[in-house]
Amino acid sequence: RTGFPVFVMSNFSAAFGYTFDIVPVKNSLITDFSAAPAFSGSQVASTAAITYSAGVISVDAVAEPMTDAGDFFRLTGLTAASLETETGSEEIYTYDDATSGFNQAVATTKSFEIALAGIADFGDAAYKTLRLVEQNTVADGLRVAFKRVGPTGTTEEITGYGTLTGFTESNEVSSIVSWECTLTGYGPYNLTLQA
Repeated sequence: RTGFPVFVMSNFSAAFGYTFDIVPVKNSLITDFSAAPAFSGSQVASTAAITYSAGVISVDAVAEPMTDAGDFFRLTGLTAASLETETGSEEIYTYDDATSGFNQAVATTKSFEIALAGIADFGDAAYKTLRLVEQNTVADGLRVAFKRVGPTGTTEEITGYGTLTGFTESNEVSSIVSWECTLTGYGPYNLTLQA
């Protein structure tokens, strides 16, 4: 074939996708935030009816246990799920020749956050749950257990617990909404690299 090359981009649009699952948890019911969440429940259908009362989310009128063993919600239509880490340090000042006059920074703390963004239908069960957990983070001590797998074609997995903060929405058209939210880490995250 002659002329300009033809590029097919359809496969690339899916190549950067993540599978991102959340389980609503109550802070007081989790005893070890450093252990990987169980994720032993089933995936909730996107059409399930979601209600909230007194710190408990119910799916189709059945109360969730609000632990990492509860059913999980898959966030679909994600446009971002980027992990960002930060290391805090203390400066050590020495006056000898071993450091050639430079300060020494000693790492003392670690933190992480995941910048989430997506497009969803207002009726989507995962979107409703995300909104309810973020709204009641302070009042009822809610967090999420999360699991991110990907990007598409890889098996890298990050799991842990986090607090949903800074929710922003923009009504796109009819019942479709674009949203952004930050998942701020609560304890360490667990990383399983692709083999």
